[in-house]
Amino acid sequence: MREDLPTGTVTFLFTDVEGSTRLLEELGTEAYGALLAEHHRVCRGAWAVHRGVEVDTQGDAFFVVFARASDALAAAGAAHEGLASLGVAVRMGVHTGEVTLTETGYVGMEVHRAARIAAAGYGGQVLVSASTATLVETPLRDLGEHRFKDLAAAERVFQLGEDEFPPIRSLYRTNLPVPATLFLGREPELAAVAGMLGEPGVRLVSLTGPGGTGKTRLALQAAAEASDSYPDGVFWVPLAPLRDRSLVVATVIGALGVIEQAGRTALESLQAAIEGKRLLLVLDNTEHLMPGLAADVAAMLAVAPALVMAVTSRERLRVEGEHVYAVPTLADEDGASLFLARARALDASFSHTPVVDEICARLDYLPLALELAAARTGLLSPEQLLGRLGQRLDVLKGGADADPRQQTLRTTIGWSYELLSPEEQDAFGRLSVFAGGCTLEAAESICDAELDTLQSLLDKSLLRRRDADRGPRLWMLETIREFAAEQFAEAESADAVLRRHLGHFAELARDVQERAETGDYDLDRIEEERDNLRLAFETALTEDPSAAVELSGNLGAYWARRGQYREGRQALTAALAGAPDAPPQARAEALAASGFLASKQADLDAADRFCEEALALYRELGDARGAGSSLNLLGINAWYRGELGKATRLLEDAIAEYRGTGHERGARGVLMNLGGVANASGDHRRAIEIARELIAGSSEHHGRAIALINLGLPLEAAGETEEARRAFAESITLSRTHGLTEVLAYGLASLAHLERRSEPAEALAHYQESLALLHDMDDERGIAYCLEGLAAVDVAGQDARRATTLLGAAATIRHRTGAALDVTEQTELDDAVAQARRLLGDEAFDVGWAEGTRLSAGEAAEIALGREDLVDLPSGSTGQPGP
Repeated sequence: MREDLPTGTVTFLFTDVEGSTRLLEELGTEAYGALLAEHHRVCRGAWAVHRGVEVDTQGDAFFVVFARASDALAAAGAAHEGLASLGVAVRMGVHTGEVTLTETGYVGMEVHRAARIAAAGYGGQVLVSASTATLVETPLRDLGEHRFKDLAAAERVFQLGEDEFPPIRSLYRTNLPVPATLFLGREPELAAVAGMLGEPGVRLVSLTGPGGTGKTRLALQAAAEASDSYPDGVFWVPLAPLRDRSLVVATVIGALGVIEQAGRTALESLQAAIEGKRLLLVLDNTEHLMPGLAADVAAMLAVAPALVMAVTSRERLRVEGEHVYAVPTLADEDGASLFLARARALDASFSHTPVVDEICARLDYLPLALELAAARTGLLSPEQLLGRLGQRLDVLKGGADADPRQQTLRTTIGWSYELLSPEEQDAFGRLSVFAGGCTLEAAESICDAELDTLQSLLDKSLLRRRDADRGPRLWMLETIREFAAEQFAEAESADAVLRRHLGHFAELARDVQERAETGDYDLDRIEEERDNLRLAFETALTEDPSAAVELSGNLGAYWARRGQYREGRQALTAALAGAPDAPPQARAEALAASGFLASKQADLDAADRFCEEALALYRELGDARGAGSSLNLLGINAWYRGELGKATRLLEDAIAEYRGTGHERGARGVLMNLGGVANASGDHRRAIEIARELIAGSSEHHGRAIALINLGLPLEAAGETEEARRAFAESITLSRTHGLTEVLAYGLASLAHLERRSEPAEALAHYQESLALLHDMDDERGIAYCLEGLAAVDVAGQDARRATTLLGAAATIRHRTGAALDVTEQTELDDAVAQARRLLGDEAFDVGWAEGTRLSAGEAAEIALGREDLVDLPSGSTGQPGP
């Protein structure tokens, strides 16, 4: 062991020459050798002056360590200054952390972190980690938070000096999870898979092998390594909890943060969201969805030509163009390194002996088996471990009908399971009931798990813990969960635990829905437990169909607000069909939710059918509040169709129902819709009266902000422009102050409409800010409104080319969603269309219009926001000529 190396908390400096191969080719061997020697002289001089210790040198790269962070930064600055005159571009990275010094050198994630930070920079740039920055007084430039290819959590990065460089090479637009441990070894495998993912023309890479071979970890690391080839993001889609194959595409778009668009299937929504974008998806743990998954993968690849997928599975998909990588076990040295790293996490003095190598060999170098065995070194010596494990493997290994590696793994899990106490075994089995993990409270409530038992399972690597937005969650690797579920399937308590699981998550959905009715939409609680709620729904369908009806009805608001229309309607249809004799209240709520989702998809005929059936049930039950809700939605559907008289009658009936129960909040919501219908009908005075009534009776910021918009609209229509402007401005201020994003978007659009003739520059800015917000929310009706407004501003300024494309896109959205315009709005739109046609001429207008009809709402929004580079415009058009 080197005695000159500092220990404890130290600061690392990594450097290397950017473009060294190019320099060698340009200068020739002799000149480059002389330049490299001078580079070494300058660097070593800086290290020596500032008390740096050279750990390693390879070619043009240095690894230096310092006892003090200030010395490391001073050395980097001095070397940077000295190298400037040589014409050599050297990138450097500085990071401080606590490490262990062994006979082979420094060991720990901090060393790898320092190297990653250095590699993310450019020649002439010195990057500094947050841990170093906090220890020095040198002024540093804040570059923000970044994740690196080691997949650790995001870290704030700084730069020494004020020079300008391109954005540093870090992961962005990603949901790749943060692993609990460092990726060890497997350099050839990593290079092979990352190379496949970065190779032009490769669209699908399948990593195959038995459970426990490390497919997921390798896929995630390879995706990170290949991320430079995917400027639009790298995303992880865990499919292990999914049991319904028809939800694969919906799960993918959920992982991407895409909302299923009204009038489109999940596949069409995916196509619209990522068309032309270079994305990498990692579909993880897919074997249970075979063979049907192959069709879904092929369909997704077909609609998105720039999409690339990595799939982990125990078998290949057998899809055209599939590249298969059979994941091998670890190499001997890597296996031992993994075992030692996990053992040393329990005991830093754990040493590498020949017995360790024998343990690794007996476990076939399977990563998961090695981790499980290493977790026992806190109790058993290596010799004891080998004796106990070896006897079991010798007895149980064999049989020619299974993959030997899979037998080894199952045997290792079984061995670890048999070492558990009866209480631990019982808890281990019960915990397999969860899909996607659980909170500590759920584990205690549903599984009767004791804290000490859970901690013991964590210590033995049979249970894992990860941080989440709403607090820590416990989870199992899927291979271990499968084993636990097999043990638990025959337990006498299995059915009772499943029922408790159903009851727990049904109660969660009920609570969220009850809060939503008071305006408290805490839908993140549902999002976090989405997989468990799916599992609970499956249990209910078979064990308690009436509970499935109630559960799906309570999830209606979640599905609607998160844009998961298809999954919601599918679940509600199955529940209603499976329990025709469900309690009328639960059935009415499920029908009402079905109507709401159908309306969101612009399937207005179906929405009316559901709402009318719900209305009949509510009236039989004497539930005036439910009846009011159904009448309100029927009125909105009529408004969308332009049937304004019918809409007025339905909404007035809805208000009467609500007020009959004293539910004033519900009545105000309907009254707001009634004001909108009155304005659309040309009865501006009535609309103004309604809005002022709402403002006077509103005690909530949200309600007041909306009511102010509803006041401004009829004021504008009545010619009272300045009063309308004040109403819109007050709504915008209120929305900004209290984070009311949706209301803000509509307030800005309304103000833009008011300004578009008198102040076109202001109108343009307000339309674009509104459109950006609506685009983020995937609000297609709002997007159409802003596109039409921007087009009107363009044609008023004699610029009809972009306007025509936006008008074509807006017309397509309105046709698909059934969003109608009132008489005044339609007249304004017709004028803009006619003016655009006059400016361009018929032929150019028809081409531009048809081009717009082929755009998704999101693509049209990008164009309107001046981000045409993000959209692949169609080269030719099959769209229809404009009006």
